[in-house]
This record gives sequence, C-alpha cells and structure tokens, in this order.
Amino acid sequence: MHVDTPVFLLSAEWRDSPDGHELWFYGLTPDGEAVLAVVNDRPPVCFVERTTVLPADVRPLRRRPLALTTFSGAPVDALYFPGYRALREAARRIEASGVRTYEADVLPERRFLMERFVFAQARLRGEGERTGRLLRLRNPRFRAADVDPPPFRIASIDIETGVESGRLYSIAAHLSGAGEAEHRVWVVGERERRRDDPPMIELPGEAAVLRAFLDWFRASDPDLVIGWNVIGFDLAFLEKKGEALGIPLVMGRSGEIARLREKRFRSGKVVDIPGRVVIDAPAALKGAFYGFPDMRLETVAQELLGTGKAISEERDKIAEIERMYAQDRPALARYNLEDCVLVTRIVAKTGLVDLTVRRAQTSGMLMGNTGMSVAAFDQYYLPHLHRNGFVAPNAYDTRAETHVAGGLVMEPKPGIHDHVVVLDFKSLYPSIIQTWKVEPLARLRADADPVETPDGYRFSRMHNVLPDLISRLMARRAEARREGDPYLAQALKIQMNSLYGVMGSAGCRFYHPDLPSAITGAGQWLLRGCRTFLEERGFAVLYGDTDSVFVQLPSDAAADAPATGRALAEELNRYWRERLAEAGVESYLEMEYEKHYRRLVLPRSRMGSAGARKRYAGLLALREGEERLEFVGMEFVRSDWTPLARRFQYELYDRFLHDRDVAEWCRNLVADLLAGRLDAELVYRKRLRKDPGEYTRNVSPQVRAARLLERPGREVAYLMTKRGPIPLEQHPADIDYRHYVEKQLRPIADSLLNLAGESFDGMIGPRQLSLFPLPPSV
Repeated sequence: MHVDTPVFLLSAEWRDSPDGHELWFYGLTPDGEAVLAVVNDRPPVCFVERTTVLPADVRPLRRRPLALTTFSGAPVDALYFPGYRALREAARRIEASGVRTYEADVLPERRFLMERFVFAQARLRGEGERTGRLLRLRNPRFRAADVDPPPFRIASIDIETGVESGRLYSIAAHLSGAGEAEHRVWVVGERERRRDDPPMIELPGEAAVLRAFLDWFRASDPDLVIGWNVIGFDLAFLEKKGEALGIPLVMGRSGEIARLREKRFRSGKVVDIPGRVVIDAPAALKGAFYGFPDMRLETVAQELLGTGKAISEERDKIAEIERMYAQDRPALARYNLEDCVLVTRIVAKTGLVDLTVRRAQTSGMLMGNTGMSVAAFDQYYLPHLHRNGFVAPNAYDTRAETHVAGGLVMEPKPGIHDHVVVLDFKSLYPSIIQTWKVEPLARLRADADPVETPDGYRFSRMHNVLPDLISRLMARRAEARREGDPYLAQALKIQMNSLYGVMGSAGCRFYHPDLPSAITGAGQWLLRGCRTFLEERGFAVLYGDTDSVFVQLPSDAAADAPATGRALAEELNRYWRERLAEAGVESYLEMEYEKHYRRLVLPRSRMGSAGARKRYAGLLALREGEERLEFVGMEFVRSDWTPLARRFQYELYDRFLHDRDVAEWCRNLVADLLAGRLDAELVYRKRLRKDPGEYTRNVSPQVRAARLLERPGREVAYLMTKRGPIPLEQHPADIDYRHYVEKQLRPIADSLLNLAGESFDGMIGPRQLSLFPLPPSV
C-alpha cells in the first residue's frame, strides 16, 4: 500500500549483512503508530584527495570525482563501499599507507538524515505494509517536516537485588502515557502465586521472572523506557543475569537484543534498544541543569514531589530489602513499584520528555542522543559546508594546538554593598559569532570581504553559516517564549550556547584555535569596554564575569534601580553599535538589565585579602517589594558541604542582611551542635570518580570512608568522628563536633562577619567551646 505520513524518529542505525548495507529508522506517527523505514540504496561514502593512489587491497564499489575540496584546497573524490564495516576497514588501510581520508567517521544513518536536513522528524512517502503493530516501509522518500510529538507509551522499570548474593529478587514496571496506566511486579519465589494488591506475580526462579518481564515488555510495546540509573544498574544487571541464564534481552521493536556498551570518551554505559528510547532520569536532569544536594532518588523526590521512598536512609536499605524478601515479599513488591512510580512522577513534573523532544527537534539528534553537542554541530554544519564546496576532516584527525583563554573574570571588590544592578550580555558568545562571523567556513574564506575581531582574527562576511543559524534560533526562542513553550525555549538556548564549546573542543572536526580564541578575546574586550564606559560616567563596577557586570548605583538612582539598570543597558547598546560601526562592523550585541540586589556580599578569598571570584550572595529584589536570598558559588549551593553548613549559611546571611540578631542565634546553634541535637545534619555525601581502591595518592576523607564499607562503591555517606571519617552505615557514635565547628561553621561565618569587622569567635563568646573539653579535630 502507498504510505504518506509524518513520522517523529526515535532511533536510527546502520546494519551490514550478507544481503547488503541497510539503514533502519524507527519512529512514530502523530497518532502513535510505530513505523520502521528500511533504506538499502544508499552505500556509505567517504572522501580522499584526487591524487590519492589507493592500496591494492582497497576496492570501493565506485570512485567519483566531486566539485569539492579539502580545507587546504585539494580536489577530492568520493569512495562508495558496500557496507560501513568495509568503509572503516578501507579507511584504516588508506590511512596506514600515509594518506588521509575525509569524513570516514560520519555514521551513515546520520549522513542520510543531515544531507536531507531532517531534524528528528520527516514526512515519509513510499510503499509499505503493516506487520502486527508495525508499519514497515522500504526505501521511502524522506523529506524534512514539522511533526507534532506523538503520545508516548512510557515504561518506568526498576529492579531489586541481593547485594551480596547477586540474585535477582524482583522487577517492577509502571506503564503510563497514551491514556494508559498499568502496574506490575514480578518476584522470585518458590512457586507461582498472584496478588492484586500490590499487583504482584511470584514465579519460581530468576529465569521465570526475567522471561515474564520480557514477555510483558514486548506485549506492552513502550516507546520510552525510563528509570533511576536504569542503564548503569537495572539494564546492566539484567543483561549480565540474562547471559548467565541464557536469556537474551530481546527488547527491540522487531525482536532485537538490547545492546549495552561503554561510552567512548566518558565513564559509564549507553544502551541501544532499536525502536525505543531510554531516558536515564538522573542524567537527563543534569542535562536540563537541575541541581540537587545529591542525585539519590530519595533526595530528588523530596525536593520535587515532597515525598520519598519507604526506606529513606541508605544504612537501612540493604538490610530492609533482605528482610522483606525473606519475610514479606508483598512489601518488597510495593517498595519496588514505588520507585517506578516516583520516577514517572519526577519525569512528568520536570517535563523531561517534552524537553528531550524539543532538543531532538532543534538539534537533529534523536531522543537518545540529545546530549551529543559535537554530533549536533555536524548535523547542521556538514551539509552547508558541502554546499559551499568543502569536505571536512575526520574528527579523530583534529588536535588541540594551544590553550584557549576563558572569559574575563574581574577582581571583585570585597564588601557588603547596597543597591547593585547586574547588566548582562544576552547570549554573548552567539552574538559575538554573529557580529564578527567567527565560524569555520568564514575562517577558510577570510580573504573574501573580511571582518576583523579586536584581537586581529579575520573572518569572511560573505561566506559563513552560523550567523544565519543563530538568528533563526534566536527568533524561534523569542516566539517560543511568547507562545509559552518553555521546553522549546530551553532547547534552543542549550543549542546556541553549545556552539562556542563545540568549536573549542578537539573532538570537533572543525576545531581550530583561532575560533575559540577569537570568541573569548572579543568577550574580554567587550567586558573591559563596559567597565571603562561605566566608570567614566561615575558608576562603580564592583565585579564582572564573562558576560555580566555588577554596577553599584548612587543613592539618588537607587529608588528605581530597574529603570536605571535598563537605561544603562540601552546606553551601552548604543555605545557598542556606534563604536563597532566606526570599524565597519554591524553589532548584534545586546546588553540587558538582569537583576537588582538590594544588598550584595562579595566575600574575600580564603587565601588572602583579594575578592573571591565566582562567589557572592545577596538580597535579590523582586516585584512588589518582595525579595529573595540568592547564593552563587557558595557553600549553600554545593552538595559537598553538610546539610548543617548549608542551613547555617542561609540563616546567617538572612539574619545579617536583614539586620536581625546573629550573635545569640549563633551561640544557640553551636550549643545544639555540641550537645548532639543536630546529628542528622552532619552527614557528608560524596560521589567518587573511581573505585576507592584506585586512589593511591592524596586519599580524601570520602575515600577513607568508602574503604571501610563492606561493599565499597562510588557513593558514600559518612560522619567525621574522633577516629576519622566513618561510613553512616556503621552507626558511629563518637562524632567529632569540634571538626564541624572549625571546618563547617567557622569558615562560613567569618567570610561574612569579617567584612563587617566582626568574627565567629566574637559572636559565640570566648568560653563557648572551652565548656566542651573535646579533643582536636582529626
């Protein structure tokens, strides 16, 4: 039958087989019907210089001269191969002979989409047939299109296991979306039994439970799979267990096996389930710039939902799971299912699915790969580069040549300052790219109508790609804000802000040191120019960081600080337009008023009298006379400080900046600490970057604590005791309270109080600590 339908793409992959090379694209129609499009008439391609003599054992399907050149101007030929494995092997042989290849590392499924300007959504036309729930098309025509996101079927999954035994205890699943909801838990038992509350199926043996779960999964046919560390723990455990039991994880839409593999440049795993997307909630939250004291499910659920897990303390969790499995399996099933439901609620509350959809639509990366900013750059840039006559090098042939300076951070003026406005360049680095045309093609064609940056880098006004892209992204973002689509606005912001980082990354095939250097150099020049402009007009610039300046207002301008801030921003915009026009440059820069601090604290560095960079706190003025205490870079927003330290800093600053009592409050808090009434707030929670045994030098307290655990892991919760750091699971009672006074409270207090000529000791009194004859801190 003839098919003509819009499709939102979920996954794409290449496959080589004895029958030839194929590209498989899975997606959904706007009404949720699953689609599989198979393309087998597009052989993989790479490029070599025309003068290249191929090794005798390299035999492409064909070699064709193209009207394209390398960055150095050498004409190129295209080499076509019967499969991508054959292409990669040929590239290795060619490169081993001392000859370069070009774009041999571009995956064929991505090349297919990018050359058609398909950004995760397309209209497909061709002949197809329905096989069960799947609409299959062979060699359809792909055309870029805007597609409404389909109604996703979402499966949240979670497992419980025996930590020491390595046994699978239970698997829980919560199916939601597309107007459906279903709960199910499979528990390993002695015989088959079923319960309705909770919805639990007890089956004899791990194999029976794993098979039952996989049968349910395939029958339920979810589009998205979500979970908490679902890739690194749940799916990784099930894969290993399946291998031991001889049960492959058949979870793909057409019966494919789920494939877990190590990330290429970072620690951790990724998973491929053809036809489905896996969203690991903690990683997705970090990618959406959510911040929490730690990334435990309990912590995040309490912060976002106001509720948590049935077993909240890590030290009780393992023993309680073992008890429930041995004595109360319905309770274990409820606990297991509760984790699934919490993840479903967190994902819904934060709009992670909506944001991931929008990021796919704007970047061109499919939903499972939206964090791949370098690949997203290729997705947009390579087709335009080809249409401008060039092919690109392989990403693995690029090398970082020089260190690139970052944004300018001005020396802060320590103190407690009244009425400070923050002026901020809107999308500074993207607007620098627009203004001076800083991008790869413009660098290559810099001889054609050049524009010169403040540091002397030259780029072409005529031949460039990114400035137009940024203009369209900014216009779409403004439209998204007007239409109340926060997820699209955020996705576009993420994409724009990634451009500088990508061009400055040696992992990018377009890397050249002139690109990031020109951008950061222009940014530093602009920030210095703003400071000079403002100071010449009598304003004190207290601090500046990359794209913003902190300006103290005189008393006669403080009554309407926002109006003064907006007026200053407009003056700066006019100044830059006129100054750059004198140099023949059109300014795309836009300074804007960001916020007003009624009182702002710029602390001193702990290593001297100079101001501490990227650390400040203040009373942020809001509408209708309201205000909010805001911290940047301080202990309150850092997860490596204890809950007590964070609470102490917040309350201390709140009291001090509102001119309320501090001394008596400090004395009472320290007395409560030393009397043992604040023990629940003294826990350090740290995450290690590698296993505890791998640390051989500069062994930190968290590593020492982790080594004392029966089952050392990457996350550890510990208390500081008279014996040193002891894991929370060991219930230490000899807490070193003086450590918390000296290392947690005193530094926070003195960083503020010293600015006012006071001190922590002066607040709590000279005899306060002497009343408690404690040994020195370990």
